[in-house]
Amino acid sequence: MKGDRMQHMVCNVEDSQTLHCLTANATVSCARCGAKAHSPSNVCDPVSLTIEGD
Repeated sequence: MKGDRMQHMVCNVEDSQTLHCLTANATVSCARCGAKAHSPSNVCDPVSLTIEGD
């Protein structure tokens, strides 16, 4: 099960279409590597991205 989860981490994705789906409209970044993703479950150490104007 853990291996399944790791396949959907942005830093482990090799397929460009899958990577695009996971990173489109990013809301979080990884505090460890800086990868950005739409869902916190797709990065190791999620930190919310701030939206300009807030």
